[in-house]
This record gives sequence, C-alpha cells and structure tokens, in this order.
Amino acid sequence: MERGLLAPLSPNEEKALRRIAHGMSKPQHLRDAPIVRLKRLFLIEEQDGRIRLTDLGKQRFAGVRAAAPAA
Repeated sequence: MERGLLAPLSPNEEKALRRIAHGMSKPQHLRDAPIVRLKRLFLIEEQDGRIRLTDLGKQRFAGVRAAAPAA
C-alpha cells in the first residue's frame, strides 16, 4: 500500500484525486483512465455509485495539496 503514497501521478490523476477530495465523486464526472489507476493504487474506492478517498488517498491528497504551488 505504500506504493499508493509514492507512485508518481500524472496531472490528470492528480486532478481526479483533487476533484474526488472536494466532493465531485460521481463516476460520470471523471475520466476513466485516472480512476482505474487511482483504484489500483488504493487511493480511491467506489461505494454506492460514488467515489471517495480511502485513508491512503487522504494521506496522498494531503501530500499533493502541500506540493501544489501557491497562487
């Protein structure tokens, strides 16, 4: 599972992770390829037709957010 914290994410995967973290969690609103990879990394899971961050995904999102350039 550590792989999910360390694996490099593409810009589209990072964008999908951010969208899910901010509540845009219906699969039809997100691209398929990033979702498949984020699931394989155990960063997200689908439940009741919605996608949400796993605990590992929350940790990863905190790292992505910290690494984002300040506006």
